[in-house]
Amino acid sequence: MIRFRTLLAPLALLVLTPAMHGQLVLPRPGETAPSFEVATIKPSSRDLGRSFHTHIWWNDNTYSTENTTLGDLIRNAFHISSTQLSGGSDDLLNSRWDVSAKMGEEDFAHMQKLSLDDRDRVPHLMLQALLADRFGLKFHTETRELPVFELVVDKGGAKLQPVPAPEAASAAAPSKVSAPAEGSPAPTASAPPGSTTMRIGLHQASMTTDGGSVAALVATLDRQSELDGRTIVDKTGLTGRYSYSLHWSPQRLNAQPDPEADGPPLFTALREQLGLRLEPAKAPVQIVVIDAIANPTPN
Repeated sequence: MIRFRTLLAPLALLVLTPAMHGQLVLPRPGETAPSFEVATIKPSSRDLGRSFHTHIWWNDNTYSTENTTLGDLIRNAFHISSTQLSGGSDDLLNSRWDVSAKMGEEDFAHMQKLSLDDRDRVPHLMLQALLADRFGLKFHTETRELPVFELVVDKGGAKLQPVPAPEAASAAAPSKVSAPAEGSPAPTASAPPGSTTMRIGLHQASMTTDGGSVAALVATLDRQSELDGRTIVDKTGLTGRYSYSLHWSPQRLNAQPDPEADGPPLFTALREQLGLRLEPAKAPVQIVVIDAIANPTPN
Protein backbone atom coordinates (compact mmCIF):
# COMPACT_ATOMS: atom_id res chain seq x y z
CA MET A 1 0.00 0.00 0.00
CA ILE A 2 1.23 3.48 -0.79
CA ARG A 3 1.79 5.52 2.34
CA PHE A 4 1.82 9.30 2.33
CA ARG A 5 2.64 11.96 4.86
CA THR A 6 1.73 15.60 4.49
CA LEU A 7 4.73 17.69 5.57
CA LEU A 8 3.83 20.76 7.59
CA ALA A 9 5.55 23.75 6.03
CA PRO A 10 4.15 27.30 6.01
CA LEU A 11 2.08 27.66 2.83
CA ALA A 12 2.44 31.43 2.89
CA LEU A 13 6.19 31.06 2.44
CA LEU A 14 5.71 28.45 -0.27
CA VAL A 15 3.75 31.00 -2.28
CA LEU A 16 6.73 33.38 -2.11
CA THR A 17 9.27 30.78 -3.19
CA PRO A 18 9.51 31.77 -6.90
CA ALA A 19 10.85 35.21 -5.93
CA MET A 20 13.65 33.85 -3.77
CA HIS A 21 17.16 32.57 -4.45
CA GLY A 22 18.65 29.39 -3.05
CA GLN A 23 15.27 27.69 -3.46
CA LEU A 24 14.73 24.60 -1.38
CA VAL A 25 12.50 21.61 -2.09
CA LEU A 26 9.23 21.73 -0.16
CA PRO A 27 5.82 20.20 -0.79
CA ARG A 28 3.73 22.34 -3.09
CA PRO A 29 0.44 23.69 -1.68
CA GLY A 30 -1.87 20.70 -1.22
CA GLU A 31 0.85 18.22 -2.23
CA THR A 32 1.53 15.10 -0.19
CA ALA A 33 4.83 13.26 -0.17
CA PRO A 34 5.14 9.47 -0.48
CA SER A 35 7.04 7.77 2.32
CA PHE A 36 9.47 4.86 2.18
CA GLU A 37 7.82 1.49 2.58
CA VAL A 38 10.60 0.27 4.91
CA ALA A 39 13.56 2.05 6.48
CA THR A 40 16.40 1.02 8.80
CA ILE A 41 18.45 3.65 10.65
CA LYS A 42 21.53 2.73 12.70
CA PRO A 43 24.49 4.61 14.21
CA SER A 44 27.30 4.62 11.67
CA SER A 45 29.11 1.30 11.52
CA ARG A 46 32.26 2.83 10.01
CA ASP A 47 35.09 3.84 12.31
CA LEU A 48 36.28 6.93 10.48
CA GLY A 49 36.92 9.14 13.49
CA ARG A 50 36.71 12.75 12.42
CA SER A 51 36.63 11.87 8.73
CA PHE A 52 34.19 13.76 6.54
CA HIS A 53 33.94 10.90 4.08
CA THR A 54 30.47 9.62 3.42
CA HIS A 55 28.42 7.56 0.97
CA ILE A 56 25.00 8.61 -0.29
CA TRP A 57 23.37 6.91 -3.26
CA TRP A 58 20.17 5.95 -4.98
CA ASN A 59 19.90 2.65 -6.82
CA ASP A 60 16.54 2.02 -8.49
CA ASN A 61 14.03 2.22 -5.61
CA THR A 62 16.55 2.08 -2.74
CA TYR A 63 18.14 4.95 -0.80
CA SER A 64 21.29 4.21 1.22
CA THR A 65 23.80 6.20 3.23
CA GLU A 66 26.91 5.37 5.23
CA ASN A 67 28.63 7.56 7.81
CA THR A 68 26.30 10.47 7.03
CA THR A 69 25.65 13.22 9.57
CA LEU A 70 22.09 14.03 10.50
CA GLY A 71 22.78 17.59 9.35
CA ASP A 72 23.71 16.31 5.89
CA LEU A 73 20.59 14.14 5.78
CA ILE A 74 18.49 17.22 6.48
CA ARG A 75 20.36 19.34 3.94
CA ASN A 76 19.98 16.61 1.32
CA ALA A 77 16.27 16.29 2.10
CA PHE A 78 15.59 19.99 1.54
CA HIS A 79 18.15 20.51 -1.26
CA ILE A 80 20.00 23.22 0.70
CA SER A 81 23.52 24.35 1.58
CA SER A 82 24.95 24.59 5.10
CA THR A 83 24.01 28.29 5.49
CA GLN A 84 20.38 27.42 4.77
CA LEU A 85 20.00 25.29 7.91
CA SER A 86 19.53 26.85 11.34
CA GLY A 87 18.76 25.48 14.81
CA GLY A 88 19.20 22.05 16.33
CA SER A 89 21.86 20.68 18.65
CA ASP A 90 25.37 20.51 17.14
CA ASP A 91 25.98 17.17 18.85
CA LEU A 92 22.87 15.68 17.27
CA LEU A 93 23.37 17.28 13.85
CA ASN A 94 26.97 15.99 13.77
CA SER A 95 25.97 12.44 14.76
CA ARG A 96 26.56 9.93 11.94
CA TRP A 97 24.09 7.37 10.67
CA ASP A 98 23.72 4.50 8.23
CA VAL A 99 20.34 4.55 6.50
CA SER A 100 18.75 1.93 4.25
CA ALA A 101 15.29 2.72 2.90
CA LYS A 102 13.16 1.31 0.10
CA MET A 103 10.22 2.64 -1.89
CA GLY A 104 7.12 0.51 -2.40
CA GLU A 105 6.62 -0.98 -5.87
CA GLU A 106 3.55 1.16 -6.59
CA ASP A 107 5.32 4.36 -5.52
CA PHE A 108 8.32 3.50 -7.68
CA ALA A 109 6.16 2.68 -10.70
CA HIS A 110 4.29 5.97 -10.27
CA MET A 111 7.54 7.92 -10.00
CA GLN A 112 8.79 6.51 -13.32
CA LYS A 113 5.83 8.13 -15.07
CA LEU A 114 6.70 11.63 -13.83
CA SER A 115 8.71 14.20 -15.74
CA LEU A 116 12.41 14.22 -14.92
CA ASP A 117 12.04 17.49 -12.98
CA ASP A 118 9.14 16.16 -10.89
CA ARG A 119 10.95 12.84 -10.47
CA ASP A 120 13.92 14.70 -9.00
CA ARG A 121 11.67 16.08 -6.24
CA VAL A 122 10.41 12.71 -5.00
CA PRO A 123 13.57 11.50 -3.19
CA HIS A 124 13.85 14.82 -1.33
CA LEU A 125 10.21 14.72 -0.21
CA MET A 126 10.46 11.07 0.85
CA LEU A 127 13.56 11.81 2.92
CA GLN A 128 11.73 14.71 4.56
CA ALA A 129 8.93 12.32 5.48
CA LEU A 130 11.49 9.85 6.90
CA LEU A 131 13.10 12.59 9.02
CA ALA A 132 9.68 13.60 10.34
CA ASP A 133 8.68 10.00 11.10
CA ARG A 134 11.89 8.74 12.66
CA PHE A 135 13.79 11.80 13.92
CA GLY A 136 10.72 13.86 14.90
CA LEU A 137 11.84 16.72 12.64
CA LYS A 138 9.68 19.83 12.87
CA PHE A 139 10.68 23.00 11.07
CA HIS A 140 9.63 26.30 9.61
CA THR A 141 11.14 28.44 6.86
CA GLU A 142 12.44 32.00 6.88
CA THR A 143 14.07 34.33 4.36
CA ARG A 144 17.38 36.03 5.16
CA GLU A 145 19.81 38.19 3.18
CA LEU A 146 22.96 36.08 2.86
CA PRO A 147 26.25 36.03 0.92
CA VAL A 148 25.87 33.83 -2.16
CA PHE A 149 27.70 32.89 -5.32
CA GLU A 150 26.04 33.50 -8.67
CA LEU A 151 26.74 30.83 -11.29
CA VAL A 152 27.08 32.47 -14.70
CA VAL A 153 28.30 31.45 -18.16
CA ASP A 154 31.91 32.48 -18.75
CA LYS A 155 32.75 34.81 -21.64
CA GLY A 156 33.95 31.87 -23.76
CA GLY A 157 30.56 30.12 -23.51
CA ALA A 158 29.38 27.01 -21.69
CA LYS A 159 31.13 23.70 -22.41
CA LEU A 160 28.32 21.39 -21.27
CA GLN A 161 27.23 18.73 -23.77
CA PRO A 162 23.43 18.78 -24.42
CA VAL A 163 21.53 15.47 -24.30
CA PRO A 164 18.07 14.59 -25.72
CA ALA A 165 15.02 16.25 -24.18
CA PRO A 166 13.34 14.34 -21.32
CA GLU A 167 10.47 13.12 -23.50
CA ALA A 168 12.96 11.53 -25.89
CA ALA A 169 15.13 10.03 -23.16
CA SER A 170 14.54 6.67 -21.50
CA ALA A 171 13.07 6.51 -18.00
CA ALA A 172 15.69 7.00 -15.31
CA ALA A 173 15.96 6.08 -11.65
CA PRO A 174 16.51 8.79 -9.03
CA SER A 175 19.84 10.57 -9.13
CA LYS A 176 22.76 8.85 -7.50
CA VAL A 177 25.24 10.97 -5.57
CA SER A 178 28.22 9.25 -4.01
CA ALA A 179 31.06 10.77 -2.02
CA PRO A 180 33.17 7.81 -0.87
CA ALA A 181 36.32 7.90 1.18
CA GLU A 182 39.56 8.10 -0.72
CA GLY A 183 40.72 4.57 -1.43
CA SER A 184 37.42 2.97 -0.42
CA PRO A 185 35.37 1.00 -2.95
CA ALA A 186 32.63 2.91 -4.75
CA PRO A 187 29.12 1.46 -5.05
CA THR A 188 29.06 -1.17 -7.76
CA ALA A 189 25.66 -0.35 -9.24
CA SER A 190 25.86 1.39 -12.60
CA ALA A 191 24.69 4.99 -12.68
CA PRO A 192 21.35 5.47 -14.49
CA PRO A 193 20.82 8.21 -17.10
CA GLY A 194 20.42 11.62 -15.46
CA SER A 195 22.50 10.59 -12.44
CA THR A 196 25.49 12.26 -10.84
CA THR A 197 28.43 10.24 -9.55
CA MET A 198 30.79 12.11 -7.25
CA ARG A 199 34.03 11.13 -5.51
CA ILE A 200 35.92 13.30 -3.04
CA GLY A 201 39.33 12.51 -1.58
CA LEU A 202 41.89 14.58 0.33
CA HIS A 203 43.69 15.82 -2.80
CA GLN A 204 41.31 15.18 -5.68
CA ALA A 205 37.61 15.25 -6.47
CA SER A 206 35.49 14.42 -9.50
CA MET A 207 31.89 14.76 -10.59
CA THR A 208 30.40 13.07 -13.66
CA THR A 209 26.86 13.60 -14.92
CA ASP A 210 25.03 11.93 -17.79
CA GLY A 211 22.02 14.03 -18.70
CA GLY A 212 21.73 16.16 -15.54
CA SER A 213 20.30 19.65 -15.13
CA VAL A 214 22.24 22.75 -14.10
CA ALA A 215 20.01 22.78 -11.00
CA ALA A 216 21.46 19.38 -10.06
CA LEU A 217 24.98 20.74 -10.61
CA VAL A 218 24.19 23.69 -8.33
CA ALA A 219 22.81 21.35 -5.64
CA THR A 220 26.03 19.32 -5.66
CA LEU A 221 28.38 22.31 -5.74
CA ASP A 222 26.47 23.93 -2.85
CA ARG A 223 27.96 21.32 -0.49
CA GLN A 224 31.62 21.83 -1.41
CA SER A 225 33.99 23.31 1.17
CA GLU A 226 35.30 25.92 -1.30
CA LEU A 227 32.00 27.80 -1.07
CA ASP A 228 32.29 28.20 2.72
CA GLY A 229 28.59 27.36 3.11
CA ARG A 230 27.30 29.94 0.63
CA THR A 231 24.33 29.14 -1.56
CA ILE A 232 24.69 29.18 -5.35
CA VAL A 233 22.18 31.16 -7.40
CA ASP A 234 21.80 29.86 -10.96
CA LYS A 235 22.16 32.77 -13.40
CA THR A 236 23.25 30.68 -16.40
CA GLY A 237 19.89 30.54 -18.16
CA LEU A 238 20.69 26.93 -19.13
CA THR A 239 17.49 24.91 -18.81
CA GLY A 240 18.28 21.68 -20.67
CA ARG A 241 19.94 18.40 -19.72
CA TYR A 242 23.70 18.03 -20.10
CA SER A 243 26.55 15.56 -19.78
CA TYR A 244 29.88 16.69 -18.33
CA SER A 245 32.85 15.74 -16.17
CA LEU A 246 34.49 18.00 -13.61
CA HIS A 247 37.81 17.31 -11.85
CA TRP A 248 39.39 19.50 -9.17
CA SER A 249 41.41 19.56 -5.94
CA PRO A 250 39.29 20.25 -2.81
CA GLN A 251 40.28 23.15 -0.53
CA ARG A 252 38.64 25.68 1.77
CA LEU A 253 37.64 29.07 0.38
CA ASN A 254 40.67 31.41 0.24
CA ALA A 255 42.97 28.68 1.59
CA GLN A 256 46.59 28.36 0.49
CA PRO A 257 47.17 26.00 -2.46
CA ASP A 258 47.65 22.35 -1.48
CA PRO A 259 51.18 21.24 -2.54
CA GLU A 260 49.80 17.72 -3.06
CA ALA A 261 46.79 18.88 -5.08
CA ASP A 262 45.94 16.64 -8.02
CA GLY A 263 44.00 19.11 -10.15
CA PRO A 264 43.01 22.80 -10.29
CA PRO A 265 40.92 24.55 -7.62
CA LEU A 266 37.14 24.24 -8.03
CA PHE A 267 36.62 27.81 -9.30
CA THR A 268 39.31 27.33 -11.95
CA ALA A 269 38.00 23.89 -12.92
CA LEU A 270 34.49 25.24 -13.44
CA ARG A 271 35.75 27.94 -15.77
CA GLU A 272 38.20 25.81 -17.73
CA GLN A 273 36.23 22.55 -17.93
CA LEU A 274 32.57 23.67 -17.98
CA GLY A 275 32.78 27.29 -19.14
CA LEU A 276 31.00 28.47 -15.99
CA ARG A 277 32.02 31.04 -13.38
CA LEU A 278 31.11 31.72 -9.72
CA GLU A 279 30.77 35.38 -8.71
CA PRO A 280 30.21 36.60 -5.10
CA ALA A 281 26.98 38.48 -4.38
CA LYS A 282 24.21 38.89 -1.77
CA ALA A 283 20.61 37.73 -2.15
CA PRO A 284 17.48 36.79 -0.17
CA VAL A 285 17.76 33.09 0.65
CA GLN A 286 15.07 30.80 2.05
CA ILE A 287 16.33 28.74 5.00
CA VAL A 288 15.07 25.84 7.09
CA VAL A 289 14.85 26.52 10.84
CA ILE A 290 14.72 23.39 13.00
CA ASP A 291 12.05 23.59 15.72
CA ALA A 292 12.48 20.00 16.99
CA ILE A 293 14.79 17.06 16.26
CA ALA A 294 15.71 13.94 18.24
CA ASN A 295 17.52 10.62 18.00
CA PRO A 296 15.65 8.19 15.73
CA THR A 297 12.91 5.90 16.97
CA PRO A 298 13.81 2.15 17.02
CA ASN A 299 13.73 0.17 13.80
